[in-house]
Amino acid sequence: MTKSRSQCSQGLSCLHPKVILSKEARASLTAQRRQKSKDFKVALDNTWLSIDDAVKTITSSHHKSIRHVTNDLYMGCGGLRFKHSKSNAWNTFCWKKNQEKDENILTKSGKDVLQDLLHNYTDEYRELSQGEKDRLVEEYEEHKLHKSKGIRISMKSKINDVTLTLKAIENELNSLKCRTGAETILYTVAGSTDMPLCGIIFATEGVNDFMTSVMNIDDQDLVSKMEGFAIQGITVINKMRNQLHTLYIFFNLEPQEITGVPKATMQWANYWHNIVQCYHVICEGWPTHIPFKNLSEASTSLPELQMLHKMWKDKLIFWRLLDEDEYQWLQQERSEKLDTGEIVEPYRRPRSDKGKKCAQESLDTVESSDEEADAPQAL
Repeated sequence: MTKSRSQCSQGLSCLHPKVILSKEARASLTAQRRQKSKDFKVALDNTWLSIDDAVKTITSSHHKSIRHVTNDLYMGCGGLRFKHSKSNAWNTFCWKKNQEKDENILTKSGKDVLQDLLHNYTDEYRELSQGEKDRLVEEYEEHKLHKSKGIRISMKSKINDVTLTLKAIENELNSLKCRTGAETILYTVAGSTDMPLCGIIFATEGVNDFMTSVMNIDDQDLVSKMEGFAIQGITVINKMRNQLHTLYIFFNLEPQEITGVPKATMQWANYWHNIVQCYHVICEGWPTHIPFKNLSEASTSLPELQMLHKMWKDKLIFWRLLDEDEYQWLQQERSEKLDTGEIVEPYRRPRSDKGKKCAQESLDTVESSDEEADAPQAL
C-alpha cells in the first residue's frame, strides 16, 4: 500500500491544449510583431541621431575632430564592463620575468607560459616583501606610460568611410551647383598602400570633359600619378632632382671637355645651330621613346631618368666630334627633312611691339639742351 502511494505521489503532467488561431487572430499577431519590430528600429535610429548630436556637441565644445570623438566613444558591450586600472603585483612579477628572459628564444607559448611561471617562480614570488612588490608595480606603471595604445579599424570600415564621405560630398557639390552654378572637379586617391582604394574622379556636368578636351590630360593617368606621389611623397621628387642635376652636369661639362671651349654648354632649343653646327659635336645613343629636348619637359618619370643616367654611366649615351664628311652628310639629311616637313625649324617668337616705332631722343637734341643749359642767361 505504501509502495502504491509513493508511486502515485507525483501527479500527472498536464498537457497544454493546442490552440488553433483563426485567420483574423494570426493577422493580428503578425501586425503586432511587425509594429514592435518597427518601433524597435525607430528607437535605434533615434538613439543614433542623438549620439550624432552628442558627438557634434563634444567636438565643438572640446575642439576635437569628429573622428577622434567617434573613436573614443565606443558603443558596445565592452564599454559597459569595468576596466581595472590598478596593476596587480603577481601580473607585474610575471611581466618582469618575461622581460628578463631572452626575447629571441621562445620555448613556450600560450597556456604553457603560465604553467611554467606557476611551477618555477611561485616560491620566489612569495619570498618578495611588500616593498619589493610595490617597486615592481611602480616600474610597470612607468612602462605603461610609454606603451602606445591603438584602436583597431578594419579595412572594410575604412573603405566604407571613404565611400560614404565622398558620396555625401558629391551630393553637397551637386546641390551647390544647383544653387549657385559653381562647377567642381574632385580627385581622390589612396595615400598609403595599406588601403586598396581605386582612384575616384568626380566632376559636375559643366566641367565633365574639361581635362581631356581642353587640357589634353587623361583622368586615369592623372589619378595614377597623384596616387604615386601621395604614397611615395617628397622622396621621389628629391630623387628626380638629383637625377636631373647629374644629367645636366653631363650635358654641360662633356661638350666643354671634348671641344675645349668653356662656353660649349647644351642648348636644347637650338641644339643644331648652337652645338652641332658651331662646335661639330653630336650626342649619340639617345633612346627613341624619349623626346630629345629639355629633361624637365622630356620625362617626368623617375625610372626613365634613372635609365638615362645608367646609359650615360655605361657610355651608351656619349658625345663625340664630327669630321667634315659626317657633318656635311648630317647637314644634307637635315635639309631634306626640313623640305619634307619632317622636322620644323625652331623660331623665336616676335616681340609684342614689332612694327611700332620706338620713341628715342636724338643725340643732337640732348646736346642742344645741354648747350642751352650751360649758356648764360641774358640780362
